[in-house]
Amino acid sequence: MRAVLVEPNPLIADALGRQLGMGKIRYDRQDWAGLEELLQQQGAEGLGYDAIVLGSVDDPARCVAALRAHQVGAAILCLLDRRCVATTVELLHAGADDVLVKPVVSAEVRARIEVARRRSRGLLSNAVRVGQLTVFLDGRDPEVAGERLRLSQREHAILGVLADHHRRVVSKEHIYDEVYGLSGADPLDKVIDVYICKLRKKIAEATGGARYIETVYGRGYKFEAPPEHEDPAPARPARRVLPGYAAFGRGGGEARLAG
Repeated sequence: MRAVLVEPNPLIADALGRQLGMGKIRYDRQDWAGLEELLQQQGAEGLGYDAIVLGSVDDPARCVAALRAHQVGAAILCLLDRRCVATTVELLHAGADDVLVKPVVSAEVRARIEVARRRSRGLLSNAVRVGQLTVFLDGRDPEVAGERLRLSQREHAILGVLADHHRRVVSKEHIYDEVYGLSGADPLDKVIDVYICKLRKKIAEATGGARYIETVYGRGYKFEAPPEHEDPAPARPARRVLPGYAAFGRGGGEARLAG
């Protein structure tokens, strides 16, 4: 996970940076003017951040509104020096995803950013159901048809990243960054491949040989149910015709009273 930290006070920025690092969040420090310049040069898509953490900036609501006006889709987390309901409401109305009071704790910061990211992807709960698998994003082991699938810590973390991007290609670099963050000591080359192989084997054993993780060569991996495990499309309900009215004809036209 990558974030940009906007905090002009160097002592506070160092303390916040330590918490982000403990939460395995890679971050860049920018002042507000520098972030605005990046937006002008690269646009919202070019920033490449998962989150923007706004600290003690002048007029934070204006900053949040400016980010949203630039179509920035990253999670915006605002940090206040003290609790203030009016300021919190103003920031949320401006487009912030969440507001915290300093000092902050790494686990809470990461959790709140992850919740905002899930909402932006349309995930309304901590469970992602893919075919016979239910992947929980809150630390629980996944289930296959209601039976627990036991995974190691790394396997669970990698499956969580894939489930969070269900049906989308995820690069090996992105998986590594999400799972290892700043504390990773393993080399990037091959380590993700090894865990993907282990995941495939365990999922196949639990699902009768089904392959849920596909390699997209040159791009990464994609997690989705094989065709035989996809839920069938729901049948379209028959059109109901109210008593006393004729159904619409194929060529359109207004309904007419029958009789």
